Amino acid sequence: MSAKTRAPPVIATRTSTCLCKSVQIQITGEDKNAVLCHCDNCRHASGSAFMHNHRWMKSDIKVLKGGDVLKVYEDSATKSGNTISRHFCGKCGSPLWLSNSAIKGFAAMNVGNLDGEKRPPFMELFKEGKHAWIGEVTGKPKL
Repeated sequence: MSAKTRAPPVIATRTSTCLCKSVQIQITGEDKNAVLCHCDNCRHASGSAFMHNHRWMKSDIKVLKGGDVLKVYEDSATKSGNTISRHFCGKCGSPLWLSNSAIKGFAAMNVGNLDGEKRPPFMELFKEGKHAWIGEVTGKPKL
């Protein structure tokens, strides 16, 4: 796949749950591809070296269980200057999805919580924050 070629869309019904299973989410629609983010905020929020998300339309996401325990952290101290709404379980703390104030209508679901196959990333964000020991991800643009 070349850097300008997106993986074919995947249209399916998927589920996502938090660690304690208090929150259950159903996603129905077209998976708009996967993204890696290497910014400091996403690394801190994920507790990992980067954040890996699948992107969907917000309208494709339905909370089936646990809406009463969902919490949102409004992350306004971002490198992009945009506010990131980070949704997580208020019981176990698992990050579930985020949305960017500058990209209306989209949501990025944390890959670790999704059932089924995980797609390889289409692009990487804030590559200057990428750890040197993380290898190249081929076939995607570097932003």
